[in-house]
Amino acid sequence: MISVAAYLENEKVADLRSEYVNGRCLPVVGASRRHDQICMRLAQLLADHLNGSACRLFRPTVKVHLQGPADERFYYPDLHVACGEVAEHPDYLDAPTLIIEVLSVASARRDREEKAPAYCRMAALEELVLVAPDAPRIEVRRRRDQWAPEILVDTATLDLTSIGAVIALQQIFGGLAPGER
Repeated sequence: MISVAAYLENEKVADLRSEYVNGRCLPVVGASRRHDQICMRLAQLLADHLNGSACRLFRPTVKVHLQGPADERFYYPDLHVACGEVAEHPDYLDAPTLIIEVLSVASARRDREEKAPAYCRMAALEELVLVAPDAPRIEVRRRRDQWAPEILVDTATLDLTSIGAVIALQQIFGGLAPGER
């Protein structure tokens, strides 16, 4: 078991990142080329959309902090957006508006079964997006819909209502080789 303070200090100098779940440190797994390409495309599309707005985009070098009764976690989402004036620690965010996780073979189960429910307990979070890495398939969960999943496939359009962005799945997945890992 490690304290939050010790974890945060260790992360500043660690060669490899880890996530924190109630005193346990869990290593962050590496990403495939396809995972990275999807993240980069989404980051570029979101950065262009958010330019000049009160929202800021963060990559997986900045943690999000989740805290509840007897529950404290720090995760590194693939992308997350914070809007408006939010109290921020220099190394993490407490109040993201939007979180995007690009799933991988190594992380999909944990992302769906552990992280997604934890993210949905965050008071400021409005949308959670889970992106399949191997096919044009995206799952969107929204607070306003009681976190019920909406599944988007193929030629659908991703409507990120929390930040007013509309992105065709073709912009995210187009040109990626099928099955490329």
